[in-house]
Amino acid sequence: MNNNRIRLEDLERKVPFEVPEGYFDRLPSEIQARIPVQRERAKPLISWSWQRSVGLAAALSLLLVLVWVTYPETQGPLGQEPLSQVSDEAIIQYLEEQDISYYDLSEHQVVQGAFASDSTIMNYLDGVDEEVIRQQLLDNAPVLETI
Repeated sequence: MNNNRIRLEDLERKVPFEVPEGYFDRLPSEIQARIPVQRERAKPLISWSWQRSVGLAAALSLLLVLVWVTYPETQGPLGQEPLSQVSDEAIIQYLEEQDISYYDLSEHQVVQGAFASDSTIMNYLDGVDEEVIRQQLLDNAPVLETI
């Protein structure tokens, strides 16, 4: 092994690179010479014309008409009492056309719930002739056995 050590004081102090004369003066012009010249911007592939504008407006109009025609209508709220405007005769006529009797109606829970209280029944029977009520009770009541 060689025990010769290199000492910094023994080395020569000289710059290994040399800059050519006027290099930094010419550098900006050389860099700009390498940059390509910018051309005019490319024109868009689709040019805009009045025919395309009219065609687009017609297509959008057709689309809006199709949406308007095919869009389903929604029903608004019916209000507090939707059947209040319908006459009793119209309701009776509808029930007769559908072959629904008063007895069929009385079996529905909605109707039974409506007549759950005595005051509702009394309001319903208000204005009905008493003789008609008696006759209806006699015709539909089971035979009462007397003791």
